[in-house]
Amino acid sequence: MNWRGRESLGILREITAEELGQIVRQHEAFLIGRRGGVRAVRRLVTARRLRCDRKDLTDADFTGADFSGTTFIATRLHRASLHCANLANTNFTGADLTRADLRGANLAGATLASAILDEADLRAAVLVAADEIVGMRVIGGAGSLAGARLNGAELSEATAHSVDFSNATLKGARLRGANLKNANFSNANLANVDLQGARLDGAVIQGAILTGVDVRGLGLPSSKLEGCVMDPSAAAVAEAATLLEGVRAMDRWARTSGREGSPTRLDGKDLRPLAPHLAGLWLPGLSARNAMGIGMSFRGAQLAGASFDGADLRSADFSEADLRGVSFKGANLAHAMFAGCSFGDLPLVNGGVRPVDFDGAVLAGTGLSAMLAAQAAVRRPTPQPEVVEI
Repeated sequence: MNWRGRESLGILREITAEELGQIVRQHEAFLIGRRGGVRAVRRLVTARRLRCDRKDLTDADFTGADFSGTTFIATRLHRASLHCANLANTNFTGADLTRADLRGANLAGATLASAILDEADLRAAVLVAADEIVGMRVIGGAGSLAGARLNGAELSEATAHSVDFSNATLKGARLRGANLKNANFSNANLANVDLQGARLDGAVIQGAILTGVDVRGLGLPSSKLEGCVMDPSAAAVAEAATLLEGVRAMDRWARTSGREGSPTRLDGKDLRPLAPHLAGLWLPGLSARNAMGIGMSFRGAQLAGASFDGADLRSADFSEADLRGVSFKGANLAHAMFAGCSFGDLPLVNGGVRPVDFDGAVLAGTGLSAMLAAQAAVRRPTPQPEVVEI
């Protein structure tokens, strides 16, 4: 059963904004063990076009509810049950739906940009509506999952006609038998995705990561696969030992202040066969322009002053790395991780400083856009009042 048949479970009861607010407050109190807290179990309720932003609804149960047009921006919905719910035109931008139950839910026209849906269950979910008589027709527009994170999600038999998955990451997701006609997977991470029996006619997959995928089984012409990222070539694997020797020499060079080792360059190289050997290395000033570093771990590395201009660093891990003065101009950093890293300006010998440069970089799913906007606002000079002569 899906959202269409939820009325057969009972009559939907409408709740007001005040009632929803009370339900949420009691649920949040329940989560922290506060007196008077009550878990939110509100099945078959209607709460349309309300605001429920930046709340914590972990483990809440809204089975069969109608939240069409409601916003859940940046709300935490870990393991929440939205089974057979009507979520048409809802806004889940930045929401966390990790392991949420969305089976049979109607997500037509929903916005899930930059949302997290890791291991969520979307079996038979509808992101557009299918009319069995006249064919596919969109209700409220196709859903958007641009920049969303759906690693390990279950989307088998989902209806995702014309849905926007651009810059999303779906590593290890299951889309068996899903209707993906005309869907947009541009620059998406589809590593190890199960697409058996999926309908892909008209789908756009330009620049998508297809490592670990049986490309021949997709039934797509080679022209559709242009620009897609496949597994490392035999030549890249063969060159890995030489590259590794070079980065280790640079690590010695940096640690001994130039007494041992020597710098190296990784411009245009496929770094993936080096994983995980770059984590923790000292590589200040490294040049890795236009390098292929998808999924690479630079965790804890010393990279001050390095250049990754134009590099493909989707899902790379820069956690706890020294990134002072690093240039990421034009790099693809979708879903890269930066927890605990240093973004400060790099002092130069001439007394100046070099800031981190993200000009033209793709930052979907990193959480950096808001941070950079805030920094820009701080650095922006305060406008001076106009002096008027009297």
